Amino acid sequence: MIVVMNGTNSSKFWTIAREHEKLADAMHYAIGVAFVLIMLISTLGNGGVMYVFIRTRNLRTPNYFLVSALCLGDFLMSTLGMPMFITSCFFTRWILGRVGCLVYGTLMTFLGLSQITLLASIAFTRYRYVVNNCSIDTLFAKIVVIMCYLYAFIFSLAPLFGWSRPVVEPIGTSCGPNWAGTEPRDVSYNLTIFVLCFFVPLSIITFSYFMIYLKIKRKRIHKKNDGYENHVTVTILLMIVAFLLSWSPYAALAMYVIITKNSTMHLALSSVPVVLAKTAPLWNPYIYFVRDRRFNKECEKLLPIFKKLGIFESHRTEQHEWHQMGDTSSTNVPLCEHEKQKTVADLKKARTF
Repeated sequence: MIVVMNGTNSSKFWTIAREHEKLADAMHYAIGVAFVLIMLISTLGNGGVMYVFIRTRNLRTPNYFLVSALCLGDFLMSTLGMPMFITSCFFTRWILGRVGCLVYGTLMTFLGLSQITLLASIAFTRYRYVVNNCSIDTLFAKIVVIMCYLYAFIFSLAPLFGWSRPVVEPIGTSCGPNWAGTEPRDVSYNLTIFVLCFFVPLSIITFSYFMIYLKIKRKRIHKKNDGYENHVTVTILLMIVAFLLSWSPYAALAMYVIITKNSTMHLALSSVPVVLAKTAPLWNPYIYFVRDRRFNKECEKLLPIFKKLGIFESHRTEQHEWHQMGDTSSTNVPLCEHEKQKTVADLKKARTF
């Protein structure tokens, strides 16, 4: 199967070669069924995180606030965006028209960019706390969230004012940026999105967690620290891998189309990155919170079914408490206080989610 970009500038939609007009109906149905399951798991996971956060006062600290904002975006993606995609999958085509395409494309671009930006912000605040011992308060955390949303808002709404525009993607059941556009407005927008909204956040995440790992690795205080370092390493690896698995194929496809201006490609090849990117809301609540003992305990109090099922028990022997990275509203400690040495308790505070 081959996807071909219509050569006329007036057409803003990807079209499919006559020989193979679209993915087989069975494939669309399979994707639709899979995403019904993904939507349910993601909605329950992210919804559960927000429920526990709202109901538990002692979790309302800056670090949990940032990650809860991330889960809110994932929740909106699952409840607002996925139903539109799933419905189109069962109809085997995009059924919401051009207006629906603009709404869906703008919404999903906004949520996707805000998630990537929040993830980079979380990584950088953790780096500042662990390496430089600089903490943040709740007010600063709120400002970070607002800035991330504003950043995503600007880039997601720009196409509505003539800087490129959302189009139906090759898979035929979703909309996104016009990566195959050849007009200057399309190329400039695509390059800007790639650099500022993917490469820069990825660089921040990679740098931040690499420095965190090096900092903790140098602090071999006693034997138990080895197990702790392994736990942190696995958590960091899971976060980065989840990010890369979700977004890198999509970004690579976009950059390939932008650079080569190739008007043809295998439909399956162009569809897989789109599908993978849409699984992004699934991972965050389970990576960040299932591995966190403090949240585990609060979750079991409010949702006893988790305790009965023993979902968190396998993590108890290796977990270390993830404490506040700086709720300075209740202390008189300066936001940045450099210590000569960190104790074991300090290292536990430096627990990377």
